[in-house]
Amino acid sequence: MEKRNKIFRRPGFAAAKVIMVVLMSVYAASLLIPLAWTFLTSLKSQVEFSTYNVNGLPTRWLFGNYRDAFTVLNIDGSNYFIMLFNSIWYAAGGAFIGVAVSSMVAYVVAKYKFPGAKFIHSLAIVMMIIPIVGSLPSQFRVIKGLGILDTPFFLVTAAGGFGFNFLILYAYFKSLPWSFAEAAFIDGAGHARVYLTVMMPQAVPLLSAIGIMALITGWNDYTNPLLFLKSYPTLASGLYMFQVITTRELNMPVLYAGLLLSAVPILILFIFFSNKIMTISIGGGLKG
Repeated sequence: MEKRNKIFRRPGFAAAKVIMVVLMSVYAASLLIPLAWTFLTSLKSQVEFSTYNVNGLPTRWLFGNYRDAFTVLNIDGSNYFIMLFNSIWYAAGGAFIGVAVSSMVAYVVAKYKFPGAKFIHSLAIVMMIIPIVGSLPSQFRVIKGLGILDTPFFLVTAAGGFGFNFLILYAYFKSLPWSFAEAAFIDGAGHARVYLTVMMPQAVPLLSAIGIMALITGWNDYTNPLLFLKSYPTLASGLYMFQVITTRELNMPVLYAGLLLSAVPILILFIFFSNKIMTISIGGGLKG
């Protein structure tokens, strides 16, 4: 401990600490300044924004732009409330299905001995390493062939079972003792009951953290809804389509107000569940 304190008191370490603080401050400013500019712009009129006052403070603070966002931002008959509803079921449904399937697959591969278990784990790692390029046309053809194109049933594509979630959950289930499951089996519990009532409750903190990350990813996803759910625009895809279609009559301050409103739910989630998100260990997913 004394040796460590001496290292921390060295002039070189103090200088490195100051440099790190300065760099992190500059990085934080690079993230906050665009947000501040967007907020100020959302309070201007379209005339003020497009003519003479792009970077300055608003001459009139039009907080009514946030009210107008719920009616003006409309794409193919879907207003802001409909896009908000689509974002909720798309993000929440995809997160639930993806985490549920990944947890079941990871539990079986980690806790049951059967031919090919190690191969499945290795295959999951290889699938994370190999870049998938040019697969969009085939993916579109498969989804259309299944009859789930432009329907809420598109959410079944979230049930992949592999990827980042699988690796994290595999390592976690691998580290859990099997004695609890054996005691449940002796009491007459089946495999499904052991998973649901014994093993899964122990993984609730990790499952909730992964679920929140999947929810944030789904909320910000605009590519898949834009390609596969054109009749169900989310906030991410709908606001993008609105910007592209209404080029000439686009009210940029109202659009910025809508963009900021769409980020509020994710900001609230991150504020309340940031500790859970930080508990995920990326390195632990390759263990086992």
